[in-house]
Amino acid sequence: MTQFLATTFLGLHTDQWWIILIGVLACSSAGLIGSFLILRKLALMGDAISHSVLPGIAVASIWTGSVASFPVLIGASVVGVLTPMLVDALKKTGRIYEDASIGVVFTVLFSIGVIMVSRAGNVDLDIDCVLYGEIAMAPFDVVTLGKNFVLGPRAFLILAFVFVLNVLFVTFFYKELKVSSFDPALAESMGLRPRLMHYLLLGFVALTTIAAFESVGAIIVVAMLIAPGATAYLLTDRLGVLLFFSALFGALAAFLGYMMALGLGGKVSIAGCMAVMAGALFAIVFFFSPSYGMVPKAWRRLLLARRLAREHILGALYRLQEDGPDWIDEQDVFDKHPESRPYIKKAARQLMANGMLLWEGSRMRLTNAGFEKAITHVRAHRLWESFLEQHLNLPPDHVHRSADDMEHFLGPDILDNIVSSLENPEEDPHGQPIPKQTSKRSSK
Repeated sequence: MTQFLATTFLGLHTDQWWIILIGVLACSSAGLIGSFLILRKLALMGDAISHSVLPGIAVASIWTGSVASFPVLIGASVVGVLTPMLVDALKKTGRIYEDASIGVVFTVLFSIGVIMVSRAGNVDLDIDCVLYGEIAMAPFDVVTLGKNFVLGPRAFLILAFVFVLNVLFVTFFYKELKVSSFDPALAESMGLRPRLMHYLLLGFVALTTIAAFESVGAIIVVAMLIAPGATAYLLTDRLGVLLFFSALFGALAAFLGYMMALGLGGKVSIAGCMAVMAGALFAIVFFFSPSYGMVPKAWRRLLLARRLAREHILGALYRLQEDGPDWIDEQDVFDKHPESRPYIKKAARQLMANGMLLWEGSRMRLTNAGFEKAITHVRAHRLWESFLEQHLNLPPDHVHRSADDMEHFLGPDILDNIVSSLENPEEDPHGQPIPKQTSKRSSK
């Protein structure tokens, strides 16, 4: 029954679902543990470890004459832990920066590993398999219990074990990882041993890398240590949510990547397609994340520019009407703030629609509602100028530009504090009256 459901669901066979599950476990494990590399600005370290374990794999395979999992795990783990130690040793010399240290260590170790693998004629160890993986063959290497009971593919069992270990590690050391990732000095003062957590984290990175090497290869490990965490980083500011999203995006990239490979006729690298989908998910979030996406940020900047243009019109009309006629030529208004010119006419039409502006021909006039709104900005502008002059001792000709920016963002509470500190000023540094919020419009 289980096999029937797996065979018919989405039109995929059981072996195909095993491939997806193996990919999901590998990508989720790497995404979960890789999130901390992103937070610690050690993304390149994940790349380094995922490549530098190759000589450990080669040595263990040549020494034992086989590619059995346990010897390979030991050999790769030793080199995986040795990599950050060598990086730290080079960095502590003070002669080169950390990124250069990482580049030197992992390229040298990886090159040594490639040479050793290519020379390992007596061992079934293929460099292409190491780099790109062969996840399509993973379902056929199964572990049996007794003669008839099949536990499942070896890669699935190993990666499931590693995924559980990663979850347990993050769960039990969540506080230590959180504090040491954001403030190592605070972690040290709290006795959380950030240096130990650093090496433990890198040890789990090495473990995850090694477990995924055989089935999915180095390429996808490098991608999944970075891309899911970077994608989640753009969506949230909470660590727990970031970790969940990282694992989720890793799993989603694995599933979509396999479907992409099927859609291309199965003639492309499955692991490569998974890495491509991880990049595609990152690109989508990079452009459309509600908080940090490029498109929403551009939209918010556009809305802000339009709001400033509307408020510039209100302020300009108020100043021009203070000692002049009620009706003002539109060009005089537009010339007051040339930086808002691209939005100025649209802003004027929006003010008309909101009942704050009368615009007849080439003449403009504030309505009563517009006058009250304009007072808010002119009052904030002149109070800020007075504050800068009295408290920062700036000359009157140095305060206008700053006030022109700040008037749009000063709230009532801040203005009340400024008024109290200035003891209810009547005029700004230029001798212009500071309007009261309850000022009434004079009839002309």
